[in-house]
Amino acid sequence: MRICHIITGLNRGGAELALCGLLETLGQPEQTVVALGGDSPLSARVAKVAELHHLGMKVGRAGPRDLLRLRHLLNTGGRPDVVHAWMYHANLMAALASFGLGIPLIWGVHHSLSDLPNEKRRTRAVIRATALLSSVPDRIRYVSAVAAEQHQRAGFSRKRTVIIPNGYDTKAFAPDAEARARIRHQLEIPAGALVIGMVARVHPTKDHANFLQAAAHFLGNHPDTIFVLVGEGTMDNRELLDLIERLGLFPRMRLCGNRQDVAALDAALDIATLSSRGEAFPNAIAEAMACGTLCVSTDVGDAALIIGDTGVIVPPRDPVALSKGWARLASMNGDERRSLGMQARQRIVDNFGRQTIGRRFIKLYRELIAAQ
Repeated sequence: MRICHIITGLNRGGAELALCGLLETLGQPEQTVVALGGDSPLSARVAKVAELHHLGMKVGRAGPRDLLRLRHLLNTGGRPDVVHAWMYHANLMAALASFGLGIPLIWGVHHSLSDLPNEKRRTRAVIRATALLSSVPDRIRYVSAVAAEQHQRAGFSRKRTVIIPNGYDTKAFAPDAEARARIRHQLEIPAGALVIGMVARVHPTKDHANFLQAAAHFLGNHPDTIFVLVGEGTMDNRELLDLIERLGLFPRMRLCGNRQDVAALDAALDIATLSSRGEAFPNAIAEAMACGTLCVSTDVGDAALIIGDTGVIVPPRDPVALSKGWARLASMNGDERRSLGMQARQRIVDNFGRQTIGRRFIKLYRELIAAQ
């Protein structure tokens, strides 16, 4: 099988990392990746397992020439058996560039529409355009049932729908006592402190204000807690830093910015959390669970499906509820948290391991090729 993946860019985002994981898992098919943008942080990783092309487009401002370049790439040399697009802009470009070529097309939707007003105007326009063209792809792959239903209500084709969640590397994301001790020492976390953290870039949808207000509330009864924020913007976003200052949280905060050692950071937490207003299939929760870390998440996307009965789900935009969710897990002793954490890990291994999800993609590719 020749699979051509078309993706908007290769920055360190959820969809981009999911593509890397799928490429590394599949191995067998002959895979090509076309990144619409230029060289990016994940480019070297992708180039190790697939033929990689950067088109250097200004994503969101692509013109007819860009479209012709992409079409030429698809229609010459090693013509693919399946085109698999990832994210809205790539979905749109793939549909236009492959029109009439007779190559099965999969769109990938990794996003929810729960917080659409906070998306960029150009992104909202692309979503509307792809809704109009959603009868073009042979399948629209959503990472969650919630995202599928939201997009269908927004005009996306229902009969093209297939739901395949992301898969996770449960060898890389695993309990790690050495990493836990090292990270806690590195972050100067006092012995015996309860550590609550979140891995998320600073964006309105992630609702860091909800996390911080919950932290201020939680400290009233749990003064020895340390809070850890990991992700782009967590060290230099002015609004975030101002709110931390206003809430008097700086002595209890550890701001880590972008990190490559997310698995080690997850292993160092007692409770991982997600404070978002909207998600599709939140990777941060699944990765923390794979590390044996208990999770409290807002009820967004498929978070409740991921967590099951191994953690706590609370309403979004409600810091008091988020704080109470933390308190439920904090009331357990260390052995109880570790035991439930191992159940959380097993849930990810059984349902969302890379090999399991990889087999589902292989089955989908084969179905589309056989239908030609």
